[in-house]
Amino acid sequence: MPPSMSIPLGAIPLGRRTLATMATATLLAPATAAAQQAARPAAAEGMRGRVSALRLGANLERWFPIAANNHARRLGPTWWTASRAAGFDHVRMFVPKVEETGNGPEVPALFREATADAVTAGLTVLLGLADTYYEDSPWNEAAWRAFDLRARLMADGTDPERVVLAPLNEPAFGNTAGWRPVRDRLLARLRAVAPRHTLVWGGREWCSWRSLLEMEPPADPNTIAEVHDYQGGNTAAVEWRFNDVAAWRAKHGVPVVVSELGGAFTAAEDVPAWAADLRQALPVLARLRLPATLWAFTHGGHWRLQDGEAPRPKAALAAAIAGRR
Repeated sequence: MPPSMSIPLGAIPLGRRTLATMATATLLAPATAAAQQAARPAAAEGMRGRVSALRLGANLERWFPIAANNHARRLGPTWWTASRAAGFDHVRMFVPKVEETGNGPEVPALFREATADAVTAGLTVLLGLADTYYEDSPWNEAAWRAFDLRARLMADGTDPERVVLAPLNEPAFGNTAGWRPVRDRLLARLRAVAPRHTLVWGGREWCSWRSLLEMEPPADPNTIAEVHDYQGGNTAAVEWRFNDVAAWRAKHGVPVVVSELGGAFTAAEDVPAWAADLRQALPVLARLRLPATLWAFTHGGHWRLQDGEAPRPKAALAAAIAGRR
């Protein structure tokens, strides 16, 4: 998400009994994905290739995948099928901060359930295990333990041929030298429990394109990189940014997904201006074969795709998306 929107949000006050009731069935369900991944060989290049072939997706921000109006709820496969029918081939979501969810398995289990529903509908899923990591506020041991719990839950319960796992939504570090060892620690701890999943990481400055260019890929060969972009601009400006991203991809042989694409900050609540930005950006990204994941179906008034509560974009945004080729 853009830096100005990254302040902590208050946790949705889901009732513990309601939450536990919904999560128990998910936790007790057979780990079919784990059985599948044990029964077949690793498909690293296949998944990396599948991500590279994606075209357009959408973020489901914060609590929306599992809750609304302070109540836990399941969107269900029908909602996800409608999202796919609206033109999206993938979805991105991430589990909120431990301070908001608690450090137990209940909330992550509901995100795992939402992931399974999206996969059933035919979508590829980019699933983040945590929200942010700030250089000036490093995780304590309790936060790392919660991360490890989430990593095991998602690794055991998701299909590595349909789900890409991200340790983190966004880092915020002053320089790449400080971020690199934290990135590598996050990836290593996730890889220890998810040997077959493709993992995704980004640059130290909220996953900006600038900070990606400063990075070398990790030693882990089964990763992809992500970029978040809220700059808008005309076609020439978009090409200037993303030609560099495509060149980085070619140099390192690492697929890149633009996993958050909004309009300029001035277009955050201005749908016509945002649609104009998308009309400039989406054709460029399509030419460069960079998958784009729009921010976001739901985020209050800020870059909100959603038309009411339905899994479809507002008309002006749908028209901009339709013209992306």
